[in-house]
Amino acid sequence: DIDYRRYLHEWTCLPDQNDVIQARKAYNLQSDLLYKSDLEWLRGIGWSPSESLEVQKVKKAGEILSERSYRQPPSTLKFTGILDSLDLVLAKNNAQQLSKRLYTEAWDNDKTNIHVMPDTPEITLAKSNSANISQKLYRQEWEEYKRKGYDLRADAIPIKAAKASRDIASMYKYTAAYRKQLGHHVGCRDIQDDPKMVWSMHVAKIQSDREYKKDFQKSKTKFNVPADMLDIL
Repeated sequence: DIDYRRYLHEWTCLPDQNDVIQARKAYNLQSDLLYKSDLEWLRGIGWSPSESLEVQKVKKAGEILSERSYRQPPSTLKFTGILDSLDLVLAKNNAQQLSKRLYTEAWDNDKTNIHVMPDTPEITLAKSNSANISQKLYRQEWEEYKRKGYDLRADAIPIKAAKASRDIASMYKYTAAYRKQLGHHVGCRDIQDDPKMVWSMHVAKIQSDREYKKDFQKSKTKFNVPADMLDIL
């Protein structure tokens, strides 16, 4: 082995040489172990997303879109209003004109003090109109009549007319005679007793070829010769 291998020269590579440093960096960039070392280090470590970038972005967007933060409440502003300013005086006058309580205050006071006579024309007319449009008075006599009851006889003309109309319009009465004869008219003693059979026989005779040629068959074997033609025979 000594004679087979001949070393050209011997040299020593220092760790701080430039080519060694560059080669080490290249190996580190291509190393899969060093590439996944950060992931291996993070495994098993707890993480709270409250301080993450997305959560901070959402919080900031909520603060920007918040109506409460955008509008400043008037209670936080220190100011002193002038009571005799034009807009306040106008607002007070408008409130008094639109007030329902102030509008009816005088009438409410007069209602407890003014006494109206019950026999004035207006009161009498109002009572008459109330009686005319009252549903209770309109139906009073009818309700009293219903409480007394009524006497309606069975042989009264309206009752008889109603019964007759009902019988005329009743399908049961209309088909009663037909229903009764269904079980009785079973057969006939003779063909002449059944009008349908008589009509069927008449139609059969009209359509029969035998009946049509019956008279011809009887007369074709008979020969009638006058007396003056006996010499021919």
